[in-house]
Amino acid sequence: MAEQSYINFNGNIIDASEPVFTSANRAFRYGDGIFETIRLMNDEILFFDRHLKRLKDSMNLLGMTDHEDLTFHNLYLSIRHLDQVNRLKGNGRIRLEVFRNDGGLYTPQSNNVSYVIEATALKSTAYSLNENGLKIDIYSEIRKPVSRLSNLKSSNALYYVMAGLHKKNTGTGDCLVLNTGGRIAEAISSNIFIVMDEKVITPSLTEACVAGVMRDVIIEKLLDQGIHVVEGGITPEDLNAAGEVFLTDVINGIRWVGAFRNKRYFSNLSRSLISDLKESQIKKA
Repeated sequence: MAEQSYINFNGNIIDASEPVFTSANRAFRYGDGIFETIRLMNDEILFFDRHLKRLKDSMNLLGMTDHEDLTFHNLYLSIRHLDQVNRLKGNGRIRLEVFRNDGGLYTPQSNNVSYVIEATALKSTAYSLNENGLKIDIYSEIRKPVSRLSNLKSSNALYYVMAGLHKKNTGTGDCLVLNTGGRIAEAISSNIFIVMDEKVITPSLTEACVAGVMRDVIIEKLLDQGIHVVEGGITPEDLNAAGEVFLTDVINGIRWVGAFRNKRYFSNLSRSLISDLKESQIKKA
């Protein structure tokens, strides 16, 4: 029998199996919502200030009214509470979704918002690099448009759903999504970095990638190490010229890519960066 779990809906702790939405929910109807995926590790909410800033920036862009519960203090307490009631033991995945309240068709009746916080347990208590490199492919059938909305973690995730189906059908470890210019935007739930010509390249925000929290952390760490970082465009052809490729997200930290079709990669920088992430967490503990 599965252990009972709970969610936070607008400040109320509810059994996760209980319905909280109707068919009028705007995130369901129109994708009119945004979310943050947050890593809880060893009793620490990692990069919480960065997540909160991205959330506020996203809400502002979408014209959503601020909510009194969505402050650092209140969200911190809410996540801690879910950690306790769901018995996560300080390690888990937190999903915070904010959506505009019901009403209206495409044009909202109100810009007020509601929110849901979910919490699920994770076993790992530290970032670690995958032992076997991922095999990746490119999903090219439907491409992601380039706009300011492309940088958001929004409820409209059909590009990633379709890429996920391609991943499943091809048996690969992850798939890359292309933008409308035919360049690489990102992976299904991660940002991408490649090492080529003695520099590290990652798609810029103008290439339609999500403004990833771990992306920013890794860029800062690379610059601190004196490594030349270029935020620009990456073509599929660049994957064949790269010596190393890795993916970043707050849940996994860094995952190194072992192969793209017939191309094989090293993992030297990936290992160095994951050690740096571990050391940073130890210092904070």
